Amino acid sequence: MTTPGEPATPGRPRSERARQAVLTAARELLTDKGLPGLSVDDIARSAGVSKNTIYRWWPNKAAVLMDAFAEATSPKLEFPADGDALTNLRTQVRQVAHLMNAPRARRPFVALVAASQHDPELATALRERFIATRRAGAHALISKAIDMGDFRQTLDPDIVIDLIYGALYYRLLITGAPLNADYADHLLDNIEPALRPDGR
Repeated sequence: MTTPGEPATPGRPRSERARQAVLTAARELLTDKGLPGLSVDDIARSAGVSKNTIYRWWPNKAAVLMDAFAEATSPKLEFPADGDALTNLRTQVRQVAHLMNAPRARRPFVALVAASQHDPELATALRERFIATRRAGAHALISKAIDMGDFRQTLDPDIVIDLIYGALYYRLLITGAPLNADYADHLLDNIEPALRPDGR
């Protein structure tokens, strides 16, 4: 391990380039080819690396695919750093709706969720490498709003998260109805009175 300010060895940039090549290949194959039949061999061949290189970073195909999906989508799903809690929540919900309405995110996510129902490794990767991080961000925002008196003191953050994001993913995975800013706003307009201390 290097100390702060110590130059990296020549192998490290190459190693990071290889890792990024694997993530890019996994993401493109998942989007363009789909999940059924997609193998670590396919990813290695497309990335121009060996299977051993992939297994150096990831324990299985599921972990590679989830990291590839999360790396591409997570920056677009962050909560704003400034502003009041409800505005930030609304902004982030709009971002989720916008992202998941785009085929290049919607198709692979739906495929990953569907496959996770009969693939325990993929189900674990989905929960630990994508959902847990997203849920933690929402939980922190809601809990802080409760502590500061912006949201009702008796709220359960986990239930609020289930109500909001459950509605989004129900549309995405079950009804197939469009996700857009209008729906996100309508959803928050209906939930807002339950969040406010004054109920308005």
